[in-house]
Amino acid sequence: MKHRIRKGFHKLKRHPNQWIRIVSGVLFVIGGILGPFLPVLGVWMIPLGLILLFANSPAYWRLRKRYVNWRRERRVRNPKKI
Repeated sequence: MKHRIRKGFHKLKRHPNQWIRIVSGVLFVIGGILGPFLPVLGVWMIPLGLILLFANSPAYWRLRKRYVNWRRERRVRNPKKI
C-alpha cells in the first residue's frame, strides 16, 4: 500500500499539466487545514500540498540542480566514502 501511494504522488508531482499540480496542491493544503475537524484528512496533507506547489517554482529546480551537481562533485572527488 505504501508503494502505491508513493508511486501515485510521484506521478502527480511529475504530471505534465501544471494546473492539475497547482489545484491538487492547494486542495491538499486546504484539506490539511481542515484535518482536525474531519477524520480522514490530517495535518500530513499540508506538507504534500506544499511540495506539489514548490515543485512548480523555478527556485525548486535551481536548488535541485545545485544539489545534484554538489553530489556529483563529491562522488568524483571521493568515490569510496559515498
